[in-house]
Amino acid sequence: MRILLIFILLLVFLGPLYASETTPRVELVERLGEKIPLELSFKDASGADIQLRELIDRPTLMVPVYYNCRSVCNFMLGGLSQVLPEVRLEPGEDYRVVAFSFDPEETVELAKHNKKTYLTAIQAPFPAEAWSFLTGTEENILKLTDAAGYYFAKDKNGVDFLHPVAAFVVMSDGTIVRYLIGQRFMPLDVSMALYEASEGRIGTPIRKALEFCFTYDPEGRRYVFNLLRVSGTVILLTLGSFLAFLIFSGRKKKQ
Repeated sequence: MRILLIFILLLVFLGPLYASETTPRVELVERLGEKIPLELSFKDASGADIQLRELIDRPTLMVPVYYNCRSVCNFMLGGLSQVLPEVRLEPGEDYRVVAFSFDPEETVELAKHNKKTYLTAIQAPFPAEAWSFLTGTEENILKLTDAAGYYFAKDKNGVDFLHPVAAFVVMSDGTIVRYLIGQRFMPLDVSMALYEASEGRIGTPIRKALEFCFTYDPEGRRYVFNLLRVSGTVILLTLGSFLAFLIFSGRKKKQ
């Protein structure tokens, strides 16, 4: 019994440590209530240098992507183009959208092309200044993504990126109030997150329980059931209950 218990403990607690040494860190860590650094400078789609504080002066939806992404980033931005007209707030007045590339090699020309593409895809009146597309240096990109708990890495071929599929909403002072996870967002979710930001309310990380049971697979770009973690936890709880039963039943017999 003791040997089995020790083995399970090693498997549950040392397994993730071993994995972290052999695989790149690709995950999303919710940092609700923390602030992103607004003093960071990026280039907008016109090539002008701009600090985040010049853009984030009201509730803002931050969308980390890389423009050469051939799958989920395109789906996310395209889906956002369909969702934004249904958000019951005034773009540019009540909120802004900021898409930024986490690939430091991507150019202003790519940002400009993407801005034109996705603004056209909205097919509804939408002020161009309300949706910014940024590029930046590796240093500033990492400062921003680390502050947001957004961790990504190059794939094994060194061509594409492995990354979480998520966006986040911040207040005008850069405080993170909610994360939106997935490549397609519901208009109500976006609207509520922006309302929360305007009222200074920080959302609850309701996905914590799900994140315990599911692990993000960057290769497959989806969440998969973490059988090892869940089964290990169940076994530990079962063994703990069984040991507690033996201890208490033994005490009763002595009495």
